[in-house]
Amino acid sequence: MGAISKEGLDIAKKSREIVREKIKNIIDIEKYSKEEISIIERVVHSTADVEYAKLLVFKNNPIKNGVESIKSRVPIVTDINMIKAGIRYDKVFCFINNEDVYKLAKEEEITRASAAMKYAKDLIDGGIVVIGNAPTALFEVVRLVKEENIKPKLIVGVPVGFVQASESKEALRELDVPSISTIGPKGGTSVAVAITNGIIALAKKEEV
Repeated sequence: MGAISKEGLDIAKKSREIVREKIKNIIDIEKYSKEEISIIERVVHSTADVEYAKLLVFKNNPIKNGVESIKSRVPIVTDINMIKAGIRYDKVFCFINNEDVYKLAKEEEITRASAAMKYAKDLIDGGIVVIGNAPTALFEVVRLVKEENIKPKLIVGVPVGFVQASESKEALRELDVPSISTIGPKGGTSVAVAITNGIIALAKKEEV
């Protein structure tokens, strides 16, 4: 979880024990794999919001695919730089501030977040995409999968908000691709980073 001192490790351990007990009151943990529970615990720990235990949706073995992909050193594409900064991996890309993305967004009259996904499609194809803030970015990834046969190894789609966020995640769950998403408007940077770093930790056989 990032702690290195004894005090930090003790706090993290105690916090995870509390999270584990609270989760048991929200979901039937027997219905989830050990790896899924570890990701759920990490998200609840990072947000202090137990409701995420029942909001997270795992589809088509996303953790297994994510772990194998990280071991294979595939790229990760994110929607914003804050998520990029939080992911503990050295092949993370974000093109939201790229000059060509600015031009593409202006020419096609689309959001920069959407244009950034379109710009990064070659990296997304066979890579991992992590979206925590921009529903339009997730809608574009869904379009790339459906219309351009782009095949990401994993989509972490947890954009936050009351405009299009829920709808974009519903569209993601309709795809036949490995994905992790949240139901409803909740999500955001901390959730996206927690999920992704949890998968990276599993790939490195570190404590999640």
